[in-house]
Amino acid sequence: MVTLVVAVLALVVGLAGIVIAAIALGRSDKATTLATSANGRPLPPADAETPAAPEPASPTTEPSDTATETLEPGVTASPGDISPTAEFAIAYQDQHLRVQTEKCLSGWGAAVDFDEPRVIGGTEGDMVYEQCNPGAVQTGLPLAEVSGQSATPADCLENIRTTPAQSPVAPAEGLTFCFLTSRNDAAARGTTQKLVFVTVDSITEKNDHGILNITLRAWNVPE
Repeated sequence: MVTLVVAVLALVVGLAGIVIAAIALGRSDKATTLATSANGRPLPPADAETPAAPEPASPTTEPSDTATETLEPGVTASPGDISPTAEFAIAYQDQHLRVQTEKCLSGWGAAVDFDEPRVIGGTEGDMVYEQCNPGAVQTGLPLAEVSGQSATPADCLENIRTTPAQSPVAPAEGLTFCFLTSRNDAAARGTTQKLVFVTVDSITEKNDHGILNITLRAWNVPE
């Protein structure tokens, strides 16, 4: 009898296990079906990206209507621009120079700088002496003959205005020439425009060299 009861209980337990397993299997199949259905659905469209707003354009800078003017160098004062009654301060006086040419030929002269004054050689300067006995004095500056070292700046300006000499000029012992230097060149050198008297003391020739001995006196031109 006991054995029969145990067998019935075992049968009941076995049936219960089969029912539970079937229920679990059914749930698993349902879950699989739901997952498969979910995977088959199309994904919702992604939100469209909002295009970036264009950066504001930089304001166009218009070129200035007013161009910066390039200042031209000061105009070289001519004799007519200089007052003969102005106060002329002496820049230097009694400066003796010996100007010697390399040969008694054109192009082999010696130049003079009126600002210091000094002989600089070559053919680039305020005054150039070439050839021999008497040779020739060449310049690109306004010049005229004056009565001598005792002449005044006013005499120089008047003679340059009324009776200018033409370069080249032939030097002669005792002659005095008056030169007006360039204001532009003087400003570039950091000095002043000058009136320069050049008196010829002597002219000689030695070993194919022309020798011109001169005395210089100069005044600063007022600004």
